[in-house]
Amino acid sequence: MKPILQHPALFLVRAWTSVNDFALGIHTQPNGLVSCSIGDPQEPGKGEFSSNARYWDNLSYVPAGYRSMRRILRLVEPGSDDVFCDIGCGMGGILCVAARKPLRKCIGVELFEPLCEIARQNGKTLRGRKAPIEIMCSDATTADLSEGTIFFLFNPFGSQTLQDTLENIRHSLEDKPRAIRIVYYKPVYKSVVDALDWLVKLHDFDRFGGHALAIWANR
Repeated sequence: MKPILQHPALFLVRAWTSVNDFALGIHTQPNGLVSCSIGDPQEPGKGEFSSNARYWDNLSYVPAGYRSMRRILRLVEPGSDDVFCDIGCGMGGILCVAARKPLRKCIGVELFEPLCEIARQNGKTLRGRKAPIEIMCSDATTADLSEGTIFFLFNPFGSQTLQDTLENIRHSLEDKPRAIRIVYYKPVYKSVVDALDWLVKLHDFDRFGGHALAIWANR
């Protein structure tokens, strides 16, 4: 009981996540089977390195809260023609929430295979799924992002990977022109995105649930 009394807010967050996981038929909380310290949540390059990665600036897996996920999806309003792409999807929490909407597809890009395996299993067991879920174990800087129309990032990596991932998205637009949006939750490296002249900012919230939120569209 002592840890719970010392950290009541953390206990409530975990309890709320567990209730939502159970209702959806999925599992999104790190445990002993999967390391939750694959990177440092504050400092890039302080965790395990994957041979799939171009840079060693990945950050730790931390699931976004369910309340924030649902608020973000209500704001973005994905439609039946949208492909929702979560870059650094971890165990696939927001993918599963999005897949309960009638989208064209939900795609997760994740560097670490153990997390990919859980995300794929969550996609199979998800209750009320309306959209297909595809999980790619790949570096976002080189992954095929040509289907995505909404790209979600929950502070998954440092500035180097972010810059190259955005360039990967831009190249995909040359091959397959389309309207896209980039949704950056906890935008630690927001200046990297702001510097790109092919994007225009739609929203910039200092606080949107637990963190700041910024959204861009292509010009």
